[in-house]
Amino acid sequence: MTYQELLELKNKRAEKVREGEGLLAKKDFDAHKTLMGEVQKMNEEIDAAELQLAEEGRFAEGDPKMKALHAQQQKKKAEEETEKSVDAIRSEPEYAKAWAEALRTGMTVKKSMGVEKFNILHKALAVGGGTPAGSDGGFLVPIDFDNANIQETKDYLDLSTLFNVETVSTMTGWRAVEVAGQRTKLPLVGENTAIGKNNQPKFKKVSYNIGKYGDRLQVSSELMEDNTAGLIQYLAQWFGPKYILTKNDLLLTILKKLTFTAQSATTDKDKVKAIKSILNKSLNTAYSRGAVLLTNQNVYDEMDNWVDGNNRPMLVPDVSGDFDRFKGRRVVYGDNDLIGEHKVASKTYDPLFIGDFKAAATLFVRKGMEVAATDVGGDAWANDAYELRCLCRMDAESVDDTAVVFTGYERATIGG
Repeated sequence: MTYQELLELKNKRAEKVREGEGLLAKKDFDAHKTLMGEVQKMNEEIDAAELQLAEEGRFAEGDPKMKALHAQQQKKKAEEETEKSVDAIRSEPEYAKAWAEALRTGMTVKKSMGVEKFNILHKALAVGGGTPAGSDGGFLVPIDFDNANIQETKDYLDLSTLFNVETVSTMTGWRAVEVAGQRTKLPLVGENTAIGKNNQPKFKKVSYNIGKYGDRLQVSSELMEDNTAGLIQYLAQWFGPKYILTKNDLLLTILKKLTFTAQSATTDKDKVKAIKSILNKSLNTAYSRGAVLLTNQNVYDEMDNWVDGNNRPMLVPDVSGDFDRFKGRRVVYGDNDLIGEHKVASKTYDPLFIGDFKAAATLFVRKGMEVAATDVGGDAWANDAYELRCLCRMDAESVDDTAVVFTGYERATIGG
């Protein structure tokens, strides 16, 4: 698609949106729903074209959105190349060998500076823009840890899979995100007439500041001195769930800062109607079509008993068999202690989040976990063990707080 064709497609979309407003005014909801399906397909086509044209640099110099997309893609591309380079180093057999030796000998970045056999560990940090010289931090784990971590945590609910996730190589930075607004058609421009700045897109600057999260773990001398594969597996079993829970906590903290609206419906019929209303009216149509319903066990159990007028379950199993759908939208639920209660005055509510989580927030992650070891700190010496310090770095930031609706049910009304 050319840049001119992109502009023409945007103009056609604006016409469709205006047509949809007319249908709503006439209360022709079925026709409006069909038309919005066409608009959604156009949105997807436009988004894909914008990304491609921005990456290739094929756009008008005066287009601020495309310029911002181009700069962002160039930065993301550079970070992806950095990530590939670091992963290539971490994949080398020599790296795993040096990493295990550094742990067994209690080497830190500072202590191992200039020691030839640990140069490959320093190389991975340097390429990734990591730990500066003189730090007492640890080294990035071998790539085998990533693979073991995936296996150890495959049965855990990882909320980051619902959100936008970016791997970054810097501790601080920002992203330019277009603020959602009403889309309008392109104005008619006469011959030899300057193109005005009509309806310029507004951008929100989303800044991130990577935080450090970590814990300590005692490892027996036998395991440390046995084999590297066994040590990596043991670390993955211990660290993997903690890593997921930390990501979940950061993302849930953002969701729980949204404005809460309690559900007042008491009958199943009215509860279903209220959720439909959120999908149909409260959310932007683009967000609604890609919406996910996220809740806990109590609310899921309530929803699982809803039926329509023909006594058919409102939750329909997905063809994969891995989850259910409500009006075509995926339903995800977690343990009550993960997606916990929400207090309002003296009342306790079980939460339900509905919307497009990828548009709502971004999780920024520094690739790789750092590990350092000692056999003299803490209780390690007394227990003839090693103490490992494991660190990871990440940050979660809100992007568009209109992309998700935060609601819920008073616990007393659903038997939770």
